[in-house]
Amino acid sequence: MRATVLVVDDERVFRVMSEEALTAKGYDVRTAATLAKARAELEKSTPDVIVLDRRLPDGDGIELLAAVTSDPRGSPYVIVVTAYGDVENAVEALRAGAADYLTKPIQVTDLIVKLDKVLEARGLRDRLRLARTSTARPPLREGRSAAERMLRESLRSVATSPSTPVLLVGPSGAGKQCAAELLHAMTYENAEDAPFVEVNCAALPAELVESELFGHEKGAFTDARAARRGLVEIASGGTLFLDEIADLPLELQAKLLTFLDSGRFRRIGGSSEQTSTARVVAATNRDLEERIGRGEFRQDLWFRLAVFRISIPPLRERREDILPLAESILAELARELGRRQARLGPEGRARLLAYSFPGNVRELRNVLERALVLEHGPDLALDVLGSPGGAVAAREGTRPFEVSGPPITAEELEKRYARHVLAQLGGRRVEAARALGLSYPTFLKRIED
Repeated sequence: MRATVLVVDDERVFRVMSEEALTAKGYDVRTAATLAKARAELEKSTPDVIVLDRRLPDGDGIELLAAVTSDPRGSPYVIVVTAYGDVENAVEALRAGAADYLTKPIQVTDLIVKLDKVLEARGLRDRLRLARTSTARPPLREGRSAAERMLRESLRSVATSPSTPVLLVGPSGAGKQCAAELLHAMTYENAEDAPFVEVNCAALPAELVESELFGHEKGAFTDARAARRGLVEIASGGTLFLDEIADLPLELQAKLLTFLDSGRFRRIGGSSEQTSTARVVAATNRDLEERIGRGEFRQDLWFRLAVFRISIPPLRERREDILPLAESILAELARELGRRQARLGPEGRARLLAYSFPGNVRELRNVLERALVLEHGPDLALDVLGSPGGAVAAREGTRPFEVSGPPITAEELEKRYARHVLAQLGGRRVEAARALGLSYPTFLKRIED
């Protein structure tokens, strides 16, 4: 993605030299000779960095600095230009929110060094924000089943083509997010430095989805007090993981399709095109072809996403993976809860192998966490699963989850199990969603008729 720079200086020679040198370095450069023209440029779109002279024909650049740095979440970085030896003005600019400063006469090489520095800081800021807002994810684990080996082989194949979209399909909790993370790690040599941005399309309010994904310019809508970069933009050079893609509003599906086809998009309220090299990995537990038939999902978007389609089988179809996964998850949870000596006892192993796990890997994790809280000995018996002979009650005295009659779809099975857990917990929806490891909006969609 090309970084955008706005050079605000009344010296024409400096503007021309800066534009030529920075354009040659791959920057998208705009220029302005006055504060008024700079504000007009900012109304069109927000740059990544502003190179701002203080002494301008129509005022002090510090006025513009204060205006553009009012919101640290979305404001551009500003490099202030001051007169040689004017330390007081440089300090004032830094206190007002400038990222750095340069003194005249300016060497273009010095300017490029400063730009590289502030853009690196922007990348660190974005990664920190994502780390603070994303939930903790379990480490990637390798199972033993043939299905797991086939899955990894498919991921290795598509990892060699970092621009190819990938669609992960499978029941809720089966490990689609872990598969996306594994693909990310396989794709990038230094995966820790490449962004991995996760978006749960079902958890975002419909009116905020476009802004979160594609960003917005200042004044684009009520409360848009500053420009903000969207997650599509932040994910450039890495992976954009769109979970619950079936719940993406229909009007936004066309915009996502445009981005997939061209790598280009516009922020809300923006007039200029932005670019991103993010690979889109989408995931769903819904039947997208059925939703296409009902007019709820665009067929052309489905064709584009399903260039490389990978199915994640439910845990019950790869039973060889249950114990290795359980031991790995247990070790992680035991460290977090201070129960380092905890391990699976014989009864616990038998119960795991006898259980059908309608909630898949997510339910396995929840079962182990509840056992660590409720059982105090070193050998976990997993009483939460009932008798080793096959009972599946959530706890003693509750009715087991049973499915009878003709075969049903996996989606219907998940809905019935969600309602079962809700009934077991006395109708407490928030607690039921937490027990299933689902976001509250996703849980509500699961139990609706």
